[in-house]
Amino acid sequence: MPPEQDGIVIVGAGAAGHTTAAGLRRHGWTGRIRLVHGEDGPPINRTLVDTGLLPGLLAVGQIALPPLDDVELVHARAVALDPETRSVALSSGQVLTGEALVLATGSAPRALDPSVEVDGDVPLHVLHTADDAARLRTAVAALDAPRIAVLGAGFIGAEVASLWATGARVTLVGRSALPLREAVGEAIAARLAALHAERVDARLGSRVVAVRSTPGGAAPARVELVGADGALEAVDVDLVVVAVGAAPAAAWAGFPAAIPADDRLRVPGMPGVYAVGGAAAPEVDGAPLRVDHWDAAAAQGAHVAQAVLHDLGLAADPGPWRPTAGFTLMAHGAVVSGRGAWAPGADVTVEAVGDGLLASARDASGTLVGVAGWNAGRAVAEAAARIRTAAAPVV
Repeated sequence: MPPEQDGIVIVGAGAAGHTTAAGLRRHGWTGRIRLVHGEDGPPINRTLVDTGLLPGLLAVGQIALPPLDDVELVHARAVALDPETRSVALSSGQVLTGEALVLATGSAPRALDPSVEVDGDVPLHVLHTADDAARLRTAVAALDAPRIAVLGAGFIGAEVASLWATGARVTLVGRSALPLREAVGEAIAARLAALHAERVDARLGSRVVAVRSTPGGAAPARVELVGADGALEAVDVDLVVVAVGAAPAAAWAGFPAAIPADDRLRVPGMPGVYAVGGAAAPEVDGAPLRVDHWDAAAAQGAHVAQAVLHDLGLAADPGPWRPTAGFTLMAHGAVVSGRGAWAPGADVTVEAVGDGLLASARDASGTLVGVAGWNAGRAVAEAAARIRTAAAPVV
């Protein structure tokens, strides 16, 4: 099928892609926009998959992203990229070519490490799409007293474990004794770990070595672990949720890991091609930084819209993108929130804020680059304004 040309093509209709399209229109682009959506159903707010769809509080239609005026939604998966012609081949057989091409395909759930033995008909679940949420919710509802293993104590794992902390026996397995320490700092991670230990069977600092089926056994599956003390442990469960992180969904475009981008979100060596969201690792202060959160993806989409128009001679240079957006995690009634991002070597200070905590991270120059809070939402929001001021681009 010959390529369909003109306008701007955005591959991926999640936070980054949707915000890119909206930003192009907001900043005056009147040409054609095609937004490629590779999942069944409408584009959705993915942050509500585990907090809205999974517990049955919301339906798919309620978490659908709002339709965009004069934007063509193309239902197909991207399967190949030709950067020389700024073309993308789709599973439908279409080939779309644009004046600019924005890659915003996000991320996909990571599988268990290849070293983990998985055998038999083990009921494994992931949680990324609306269909994933429906399957997991149905599976749990069919059990009288479900025993659930959640493998991974990051953002998704923490919220899933929290959802079923009452009414089910939840075993939460995390490789780190202090989950999310790199994102929120040691003090807040320690509080989160302690809260997990109070509410669920928390096996933190443990490593999964096998997930086996147990035909005729007391449970459909057995998870084998090496515990924090080095001893081999086994937990019998009805189903397993794999929540060991997310990887860039960029292999279709020829990138084995995240798509590199400069600080204006351009892909180096590919004129007219840009990358945003969970699939991208833009340059920040000379080093690649992948931030796989909804707010960050939306912020990158808004930024790249201006960068595209600037490169087409239609807008001012937006300056370098900086990681000032944030995240919110709700676990066992506590709220963990953060803004910005910091490297492991950042100087982190912690202060009490009422009954909560506020962790502030500064780089080597003393610039505030990130904050995180434990039940300290207002303090985090106030600190976020200082991050924006410190990191404001020079245009």
